[in-house]
Amino acid sequence: MKTVIRSFLLAVIFCLSNHFLAAQDDQQQGYYAFDYMKVKPGMHDKYLQLEKAWKKIHQANIKAGKYNFWELTQVVFPSGDDEAYNYVTRINFKGEKQLAEYLQNWEMPDLKVILTAEERALVDSTSVIRTLVKSEVWAHADMALGKDIDEEKIVVFNYFDFPETGSRAEHLRVEREIWKPVHEARVNDGKMTGWVLLTKRLPYGSADAYHDATVDLYADMEQFLSQGNPVPYFEKVHAGKDANKLFAETNAACDLIRQEVRMIVDKSDTP
Repeated sequence: MKTVIRSFLLAVIFCLSNHFLAAQDDQQQGYYAFDYMKVKPGMHDKYLQLEKAWKKIHQANIKAGKYNFWELTQVVFPSGDDEAYNYVTRINFKGEKQLAEYLQNWEMPDLKVILTAEERALVDSTSVIRTLVKSEVWAHADMALGKDIDEEKIVVFNYFDFPETGSRAEHLRVEREIWKPVHEARVNDGKMTGWVLLTKRLPYGSADAYHDATVDLYADMEQFLSQGNPVPYFEKVHAGKDANKLFAETNAACDLIRQEVRMIVDKSDTP
């Protein structure tokens, strides 16, 4: 089978007020801004202190209604000096208005009010401590959440490309019709805490390596590592159907080109 199925077998964002679902309130389209960071050698401890200061800035912006949620994750796998980035932040938006204001009218709150002098010095040294490798905007497409969704600690981000036989429409169809029911069964059985389907909006083009993503959520590393074989869930959910045909539809629609295992380091407090 192609990478999409093999990686899924071997791979063996959340609560209603925040996390991935926060951007979906009031039937507005949810958006997520991801920033990919590479921390300078020997500065990981300083970087985590820096993000504590930035968390206060994000809390102020959330309180002001500029966006709804912020999260910091560390890329656990793959890792190493050759990797382009090792931390990823996510900001949730509800609707185009919030996102547009963030993209074109970004303003800092009054740092003297919310940060100490030491924290302000850290923020001023942001570019010295880490490099912003790239930024992306993704849109929420679908999800399956369990009752323990607020306990997630591990985020598995799966990046998809479209082969010549595929397209975004076909990928979304197979994810929703074929794989979402499987994930729902696994969530209900305590094998994972949630699953999210995303589409990349910015930047976008035929030269991009990936266009869509799924996000698998786990309570901890143990749950991720002990999730077991998903094939029995597939066979149960799609009983009576030709499994080879469903796998072939998936392979024709999309190709899993990269998987990242991330650990949640910090996130914004519930308002």
